[in-house]
Amino acid sequence: MKLGTCRVKVSWIWALVAMAILLTGCWSRREIEDLGITIGAAVDIGEETSLERQFEQEGGDYSKRNIVTLTYQMVRPGQSGSIVGKGGGGQKQYRNISVTGDSFYEVTREIPLISARPIFGQHYKVIVISDEVARQISMERLFDFFIREQEFRPSCLVLICKGEAKQALDHKDKSEFPAMRLLSITDNRYQSSRLLPPVSLSKLLPEINSMSSFLLQNIVTADGVVKFAGAAVIYGKTGKLIGFLDEEEVEAINWVTGEVKGGVVKSYDSKTGKPVVYEITTLKSKIRPHVNRGRISFDVQIESEGRLGEQWIDGNDYDNRFLRQVEADTVKQVEQRMEKMLQKVQKEYRADVIGLGEYVRIYYPQTWQQIKNDWDDNFAEASIRYDVRVTVKEFGTTSIKMDK
Repeated sequence: MKLGTCRVKVSWIWALVAMAILLTGCWSRREIEDLGITIGAAVDIGEETSLERQFEQEGGDYSKRNIVTLTYQMVRPGQSGSIVGKGGGGQKQYRNISVTGDSFYEVTREIPLISARPIFGQHYKVIVISDEVARQISMERLFDFFIREQEFRPSCLVLICKGEAKQALDHKDKSEFPAMRLLSITDNRYQSSRLLPPVSLSKLLPEINSMSSFLLQNIVTADGVVKFAGAAVIYGKTGKLIGFLDEEEVEAINWVTGEVKGGVVKSYDSKTGKPVVYEITTLKSKIRPHVNRGRISFDVQIESEGRLGEQWIDGNDYDNRFLRQVEADTVKQVEQRMEKMLQKVQKEYRADVIGLGEYVRIYYPQTWQQIKNDWDDNFAEASIRYDVRVTVKEFGTTSIKMDK
């Protein structure tokens, strides 16, 4: 055998040995059945569970103050393949574990003491905060742990719950994962203009750091069912919850900001008092700030096109006078909601949860530098003019005139 050929073979052998070493598999792997896959978390005012009290009676206690209760939603073993959809069977496909203390990090590390499957947070979908907690503790303090913790995903949805937050992580429908259901509802904005754009951890952090006022989607629970209902107002200077907007006020804010993908507006015919429903197909909003001798004002132009979705009036759907009246009644309804919303956010809460300060920053950067620290107070005194235009372009699929 020639020396050159021998050297080539030796080189190949060493190459194969190196590949064998590098491709030995995931030496640090963890079987999925051994992971406590966690998809949701809820924060409530501290109240120990009966299980925690029993542990304490038996000596299973440590030094702490019961300030908050953190509830984790974990997927039961064998159900991880169903996380992206629904569970199955006759029992709940998840388990909620609640731990009480004064440090999120510490109470999280209590779970490995009672469960063989510690928290594995690569699949977090939602964090729910009770309104009581949000009123007492600032957003900066609440989310310090969630933002620092590497396992929490930046895309994790943040919600406020009126009442006990852990109730939002339970559902009477055993085939669903409650955390996944909450996340899925945010995809329904093309059906309803009463849903806020989702606020994730990554979107929340800039609001907290800038001490801006903002909104978080509010949810309520009843009989094991969760509903998205209005929004919580977070005041910038304190970072705490100061009140709520109802569903129609949230809808009005979405019209102002142009954050509408679909939905309906019900009005009442000015002559008969019967309901007429306008369905939104498109909506555009243009906001222009003005600064004149130190006074700030805004012009808001809103244009929407849509279809006649439903009407209870004896008349001709295709009559131009009737359609113009539908448009006028819809505009009147929208303007009434906007007036109510502005009264609440400007005069009652004095908090710019609409985000108008950003327009001042862009158009008048020098003025913004002078007023940004007291912007909410300036917003409360600003004049906001709005012009709403609605055009009925379609009549649905009906083309048959019904005999009376």
